[in-house]
Amino acid sequence: MTRNDGHVPTGGEPPHENGIGQLLRRERLARGMTLESLSDSTGLSRSYLSNLERDMNSPTVNTLRTIVDALGITLSRLFLEADRKERVLTRPGQRVELTRSGAQGITYTLLNPEGSGQLEMMLLTVAPGASSGTIPHTHTGEEAGILLSGELDYWVEDVHYRLQPGDCVSFDSSRPHRYHNPGHVPAVSVWAETPPGLTPPNRTGQGHR
Repeated sequence: MTRNDGHVPTGGEPPHENGIGQLLRRERLARGMTLESLSDSTGLSRSYLSNLERDMNSPTVNTLRTIVDALGITLSRLFLEADRKERVLTRPGQRVELTRSGAQGITYTLLNPEGSGQLEMMLLTVAPGASSGTIPHTHTGEEAGILLSGELDYWVEDVHYRLQPGDCVSFDSSRPHRYHNPGHVPAVSVWAETPPGLTPPNRTGQGHR
């Protein structure tokens, strides 16, 4: 259904007040941009952008970067918009879910998307057979993760670990690491990482991603 910009959607689920889509919409309107002009600047369809602003789509990191570049802001500003006080409590509906372009079956959800500190919490879901790739990741910082369900093969440098529910790994993120789900059900884990790896715009290693 086509809507004029600024109208509140009348069908489906209402947008999350502090969802990623609403943040993007605020930034777009603050710059006097229409969905059409943003579509022209990003190459993304108007319908996709409209659904994204209603938090009906889960954008990839690359898509988010394309949009914030067109808006002239950074991912860090997007998540840490100064017009709201620092969030202490994040409800399930306020989480930010992202997928990674080029990596099928991997979804990560920011559990503290508006935290202004040096700790980032993330829920990582890896579909059966999915992996982070054959090339290990490295970046600055430290990280720790605990597997909640499923099973996950994890490599830190050349050492292989088969993680079962309840197993926890922690290591310096400069050590090459990668993962793969060898099971038949999704592997779900919670990770803590410092410094934050998803919000700063200059991150190149991308950690788990």
